[in-house]
Amino acid sequence: MKFFLTSFILLCLFYVQGQDLPEVVARFGNTELKKSFFQHTALPKSPVERSRTLKKLVDTEVYMLIVRELLNRSGIYPSPRIAQRYIAVRRGQASGKFAEEFIKNLETKAFQRDFQLKAALYFTFYAAVPSSVEPSAEEIKTHYFLNQEKFQTQVQRNLALFKAGPRNAEGKIRAGTILSRLKQGENFEALAKQFDPNGQKNTPALQLLTQTYIDRIKDLPQGKVISIETPDGIFIVKMLSRKEPSAIPLEETASYIREMLSSRKLQRTLEQYIREILAKKPVTYFFQVL
Repeated sequence: MKFFLTSFILLCLFYVQGQDLPEVVARFGNTELKKSFFQHTALPKSPVERSRTLKKLVDTEVYMLIVRELLNRSGIYPSPRIAQRYIAVRRGQASGKFAEEFIKNLETKAFQRDFQLKAALYFTFYAAVPSSVEPSAEEIKTHYFLNQEKFQTQVQRNLALFKAGPRNAEGKIRAGTILSRLKQGENFEALAKQFDPNGQKNTPALQLLTQTYIDRIKDLPQGKVISIETPDGIFIVKMLSRKEPSAIPLEETASYIREMLSSRKLQRTLEQYIREILAKKPVTYFFQVL
């Protein structure tokens, strides 16, 4: 009996997993989403995962139908031309020394389909309610001051180094001697030429130190000298100069903030629009939604 029940359950599960989709999978208004639309999609075998995956596919297609209907009514469609029009608007608003870099970054996206769709939706919603997709000067200013820590220059460090010797007892003794002589007032450059002809021009070693040993050198005060052991040997490092972080002026970050806030507003506006359409015209699913 136990074997029979187990076999029956397995057969039922196999039937649920392998059953064909209904001819019409879902309906949205007068539009029917037929199974032929999903016939090339690999669906999970688990009934629950199968149902969830199918619902996501249906919902995604419905969202795109809503967007296409919206753009058809507005007469604004995704294209390189509409993308360039969007970039032109942002170019007219851009200011500060980073403006050129900001516009160049947008121009690289002009032929991306997602960016073209974003531009078309932006102008569609802007035509109805500009504030639904375009942040005000006050909103930009508020975001800037609430996120001040994000708009800071990085610490600028100017280091010099030279190799004291190999990573062994002899190298440690030599490094100690060099540090002692530096404390007594000897010239860093002169000692660099004496112990390492490459000295302060040893750019690869400097890059190695700044990447691998950044935690040891990042807080060195200006003029401080230390020794660092690396797989390539023992180095004497001096912080020649450092410039602490400072606030980037609002006018230099406004272009980036405007674009970010505009994208957020556009996303919220689109989601709200889709919810309103679905409230008036809900989707009918012709499969079990689990």
